[in-house]
Amino acid sequence: AGNPLAGARLFVDPQSEAANASQRYPALSLIADQPGTARFGKFSTGSPYVPDIGTAVSRYLTRAEVEQPGTVPLLATYTLVHGVRGNGDPPAFQVWYHNFIAGFAQGIGSFRAVLFLEMDSLITTPGLNAHGLAVRMRELNDAINILTAECPHLVIYLDAGAADALPARAAARLLKRAGVARIEGFFLNSTHFDWTSKEIRYGEQISRLTGGKHFVVNTGVNGRGPLRPRNIVKAGNEVLCNPIGRGLGPKPTTSTGYPNVDMFAWIGNPGESGGQCYTPCYEMPGAPGTGVYWPQYGLMLVKNADFAVR
Repeated sequence: AGNPLAGARLFVDPQSEAANASQRYPALSLIADQPGTARFGKFSTGSPYVPDIGTAVSRYLTRAEVEQPGTVPLLATYTLVHGVRGNGDPPAFQVWYHNFIAGFAQGIGSFRAVLFLEMDSLITTPGLNAHGLAVRMRELNDAINILTAECPHLVIYLDAGAADALPARAAARLLKRAGVARIEGFFLNSTHFDWTSKEIRYGEQISRLTGGKHFVVNTGVNGRGPLRPRNIVKAGNEVLCNPIGRGLGPKPTTSTGYPNVDMFAWIGNPGESGGQCYTPCYEMPGAPGTGVYWPQYGLMLVKNADFAVR
């Protein structure tokens, strides 16, 4: 019934992309000095030194334990949403995903950590048909079963989208189908810029519909709120690819002041590029590929930072 993260010291990675960039751009130390989130997916393996996902996550957690003993690292997975529509993931990918999660869980083992499970996995479900949605639900249930069985000190939150993307009742139904009853709760706003206060209200609605589940709000880039395009039919409810004029939001903390909000977290790692959505008048020009650290965007976020809950 309480906050399992209360009093936790969160791991601040001295080797993060922001930390490396801050050596050239000192203003980025404002980002580098805060707990970030290590993201894992297909992109995490492939080198001779990191042959599998278990090695990737166990090395990260071991380094965190050595460099900052007693701290709790923040992790995220991002594998279920890459362009999949209609029927959802094919059988071969479903097998790959099961093995990915099994290896990931083995790598975590008895380490303490917080996991934001599958960013955008529910927010993207409107693009799936009934069969595709059933596949997605099986994948998430399987992941939760494996992680809860193999990782006794892992606190898990599942993606629930954002207030300007999914109605609360729809999000709650999806969470329940995906197995949220077996984990701590859900997380919001991970790839959006929506206001913290609006996401809290949204999360409280979902919490009431899911038996009082707790939640986490991503506040990494929402200090100035979302950038609303004039033509929302063409460009969406908010600009998601490096919108101009945005800023850092409330700093990561497990003392939010809201009983059901376990943490404000910087899940999206401020300064990482969101790619290109081809809305030139709204996006900062010259964006690198999705996930690449972009110091110029990070500097804009620092300049426009507003750490108050708005």
